[in-house]
Amino acid sequence: MPDPVNSPDPQGFPVVGVLACRKQRANGTSYSRVNDVLADSLLRYARVLPLVVPPDEASAGALDDLDGLVLPGSGSFVHPRFFGEPGAETEGREYDTDRDAAALALLRHARTLPDLPVLGSCRGMQEIGVAAGSALRDTEGAEAAVHRFTPAPAGGDRWADAHPVHIRPGGLLGGLPGGFAGAAVPVNSQHSQVVCALPDGVRVEALAPDGVPEAISVDWPARYVLGIQWHFEQHTGDSALNPTILESFGRHCRLRREKRKTC
Repeated sequence: MPDPVNSPDPQGFPVVGVLACRKQRANGTSYSRVNDVLADSLLRYARVLPLVVPPDEASAGALDDLDGLVLPGSGSFVHPRFFGEPGAETEGREYDTDRDAAALALLRHARTLPDLPVLGSCRGMQEIGVAAGSALRDTEGAEAAVHRFTPAPAGGDRWADAHPVHIRPGGLLGGLPGGFAGAAVPVNSQHSQVVCALPDGVRVEALAPDGVPEAISVDWPARYVLGIQWHFEQHTGDSALNPTILESFGRHCRLRREKRKTC
């Protein structure tokens, strides 16, 4: 596949908004952040141009001029008040309520743009679930150790494969080229919460061996809204599934771009 960075026409790529995290420095100033690894994977495998969207600039109307939306992972947690548990903060956890509000507003508006592809990973999957009416719960006991992978020896690769996921046939992931339906695919794992209480319209696309939902879609096949609990941007080239997911997302972004150009 050609390197998009050296493509003769990189400006012809679809433009996707990537929601940034809001971070606070010790001196009181704040800044917005998107992981470089994610931006590189979007360029290299999805062949889209990432546009960083700070939470305070994430107006719903901004989606009208974009070809896709990406909600990346983060070290912060969705605040409990956004899924119906006000006042239930966990001591020691980082929260980013600016991003929470921005993500949910963008996802609400995305429902009015059925051709807009949406892709989320880790925190992004949880935001997609909450926006669709799901809840979140903490992992517990042995489940917590499996899903918050700690490499041995300490200091090893935290993005190494942690457990397999079973791809359920008949959905978005199961329909990807490569014969993934029914397959067990190894993935990384760095999360302490899982999506639960799934409403109608939210489909479980992949499951961990312990039954934890590892991927969901919303309103498939009418819309391309895919949440993935693992980080598809880490060691992407070492996985058969992750490049295929990004290529699929990029293909849908190009379809929206072409449609917008003809309107």
